[in-house]
Amino acid sequence: MSISTSTSTPVEGATVHPHPARDPFVHTLNTEWIDLVQVSGDTVARWAETHPVFGVCRTLDDVLEAIRSDADGCLYALLVEVRQGDQLAGRVVVQTMLPKMISQARRDADAAVADYVAQLWVRVRTYPLENRPTSIAANLALDTLKAIKAERALREQPWDDDQPCGLGDLATSAAAREHLDHNAWIGGLTAQRVIGAAAELGLIDEQTHEVLRTVYADGLSGQEAADRLGTTVDLVRWRCSKAVRRLAQNAEALALAA
Repeated sequence: MSISTSTSTPVEGATVHPHPARDPFVHTLNTEWIDLVQVSGDTVARWAETHPVFGVCRTLDDVLEAIRSDADGCLYALLVEVRQGDQLAGRVVVQTMLPKMISQARRDADAAVADYVAQLWVRVRTYPLENRPTSIAANLALDTLKAIKAERALREQPWDDDQPCGLGDLATSAAAREHLDHNAWIGGLTAQRVIGAAAELGLIDEQTHEVLRTVYADGLSGQEAADRLGTTVDLVRWRCSKAVRRLAQNAEALALAA
C-alpha cells in the first residue's frame, strides 16, 4: 500500500496520511480503509464488470490508482454507484479526497478534518452528475468549502424557535411527520410526493431534497437526520426552514404537480 505525502491536489491516491497520529479521526479513517481493502474484492469485481474505467481493478487500492489516471471517469462511475445506494463507492470518493480535506482543514482555524469530511459526505451523496460531469474532484472540494463557510455563518445567526421547520422541536419521527402534515398548503398529499414535485419543478436542489426526504418522508428527528447526512442539526434546520418557506410560496404549483 503506497503512502503519499502530498496534499496539494484535489485527488490523491493516498491511503495513509503522513502524520495520522496528529489527528485521531484521520487515523481512524485510514485504519478503516486498510480493513475495507481486505474485504471488498467482490464489490470491486462488480464495479469492473459494470464500468470499463475499473476494468483492471481488483482491490480498492487499484481503484485509487485508476482515479489518479482518470479522475473524472472514475469519480463519475463511483457517484453513479452512490446514487444506487452503494456506500462503499462513496467511501472511496471520501478516501481519495481525504488529502484535500486535510489540506483545507489545516488552513482553517475553526473547522477540523472531521467537519470537512462530514460536509464532503453530503456533497458526495447529492452531487449533480448531470449538470457537472467534469472537474468532479475540484467541484466536490469547492462545494465542501462553501458548505463549511455557510455552516460557520449559520452558527453566528440568532434563531427564532417559532420559525417554520424548527427541527429542535421535532424530537421523534412521529413529530416530524405531524409537523409536515400541519402545514395547511400540504392538504392530503404525502411528504414524498410533495418533495418529489418540488425537485421536479426546480424549487429545491439535490442537497435540500435529500434533507427534506430524510426529515419528512423518512420521519427522522433533526439529530437523526444530521447523523445520517453527516452534518449538523443547525444546518438541517436551516435547509428545512428555507425550503418550507419556498414551497409554501409555490403551494398551487406543487399541488398540481404532486
